[in-house]
Amino acid sequence: MGSLAEKTPSKAAVGGPSRAAAGRQHCWDIALGPFKQIFLNHFIMYMTGNTISNFPTMMLCIMAWQYIQTENFVTPTSFKMLESSNQKFLQGLVYLIGKLMGLSLAVYKCQPMGLLPTHASDELAFNEPPERMEFSGGGLLL
Repeated sequence: MGSLAEKTPSKAAVGGPSRAAAGRQHCWDIALGPFKQIFLNHFIMYMTGNTISNFPTMMLCIMAWQYIQTENFVTPTSFKMLESSNQKFLQGLVYLIGKLMGLSLAVYKCQPMGLLPTHASDELAFNEPPERMEFSGGGLLL
């Protein structure tokens, strides 16, 4: 039959693989964090509308700053947890792609608000007035 001590696994056996799996899961949660924010940010941008007023402009600036802020963009402090992972390159790449997608969502939101110069009429102040190609005259010369 055996004793009770032989049937129960040791604490080292229980904590070993589950802690490693939890560590890997936590690393992937960090890497996928920016992707989780994109859907909520997209919904908020949809709800704020496309007008240029205080609230939509403030939400746009907050969303862009959230993805640009230096401490969380591409610095070693944001990857401290990922250093212990054996897939740190892939996780770092996924993290960077998520940040860039969020930043592109902010730029995309600038388009319907009219903040990007994408039309020819946006450049009228910098264009030279057209020169006259022909001169017409009429009537009698006295």
